[in-house]
Amino acid sequence: MRVFAPIAIYAILSVSPVVTLGADFYASPSGKATGNGSLQSPWDLATALNNPPAVKPGDTIWLRGGRYIGTFSTRLNGTPAAPILVRQYPGERAILEQNRTQNVTILYTRGSYTWYWGFEIMSSATTRQIAQAGSNPSTRPGNAIDNVCSFCKFINLTIHNNGQGIASWEDCRGTEIYGNVIFHNGWGG
Repeated sequence: MRVFAPIAIYAILSVSPVVTLGADFYASPSGKATGNGSLQSPWDLATALNNPPAVKPGDTIWLRGGRYIGTFSTRLNGTPAAPILVRQYPGERAILEQNRTQNVTILYTRGSYTWYWGFEIMSSATTRQIAQAGSNPSTRPGNAIDNVCSFCKFINLTIHNNGQGIASWEDCRGTEIYGNVIFHNGWGG
C-alpha cells in the first residue's frame, strides 16, 4: 500500500477550482417576468435563464417545484471559479416539459460556465412513431437539451421521452455530462 505525502495531497487540492457561493434567485411555474427573482417574487423560467442583470457568476437559480411548459433558451455566463448554478429546489420536483411531436428542443443552452443540476426534462407528446424514414427527419420528436455552451455541466438530470437526450456539439468546449438518468428517448420511423 502506497501512502501519499501530505505535500502531494496539498498540491493536488490546491489546483482544484474553487467554487464561490453567491446570491440565490428563484424561478417558479407561476413566476412572472416582472418578478425580482426573490423567493416571494420569483421569475418565470424564461426570464431566469435569459441572463438577467441581477444574476452574477457564483449565483444559484433555484427551480421551484412544478411543470415548466414550453421551450427555453439560456445565455447564462459564469466564470471558472464561480459558475452559475441552475438547480432544483431541495425537496421539490421541477420538470421542464413540452408536448409537441415536431422537432422542438426543450432547453437550448448557450453561454458558459453554468451547471444544470438535478431537475427533470421530458416530453409528454404521445406520438413516438413517424412516417418519415432516416436518422434526422423533420417530424421527429425534439431534443431534451441542445447544448452549445462552453464549460457547462449537466449533473444528475433525469431526461426521458424525447427525440434525443443531450445533443452536445463540437463547439461546446469543456462540457461535462455525468450522473444523469437518460431513458426512453428516440422514435420509430
